[in-house]
Amino acid sequence: DVSCAESAAGGVRPMRTIAILYLTVVVVLLASCGTAGTTVVSRQRLDSDAAGKLAFERIVVTSSVRQLTQADLDQLRDAVLARVPQPVDGGVPVTIQLAVTDYGTGGSKMIVSVRVIDAARKLYAEFSVHQTANTLMGTIDQRSSVINAVADAVARSLMAIPAAPPATMDA
Repeated sequence: DVSCAESAAGGVRPMRTIAILYLTVVVVLLASCGTAGTTVVSRQRLDSDAAGKLAFERIVVTSSVRQLTQADLDQLRDAVLARVPQPVDGGVPVTIQLAVTDYGTGGSKMIVSVRVIDAARKLYAEFSVHQTANTLMGTIDQRSSVINAVADAVARSLMAIPAAPPATMDA
């Protein structure tokens, strides 16, 4: 009778340990996923009347950060160009000036200042994109992920629409 109780208790203990281990893994994964984010700090928002009427003819990318190569800057330029909307009937020709001002080791963060100007130097929008990412549980190519996230935020801001709502998960 006692040996049955001990046997039953011994069988329950490893199951409890495994359940705690799984719970710990789930908490760590959720915490690591939740530490990436994008913040757009606007100094001058793009007027909603101008959205859709600007022809983004040039994108100029500069950097004061040594960790980024010319290939990285070209990737940022191409990613923004692929995402910004172009008007069907011409539009006001403008230049997007991107200046990478900070980049964290391993792609943990990137800060890009953005200005949209026309040939007469009229300013249409000015903002900065602050992208952070968790490199502990990072993706295979963290640098590209951060560049693409910045490009997404730039394009959203130039369409004068709010950021996408946070992702939801069905239980």
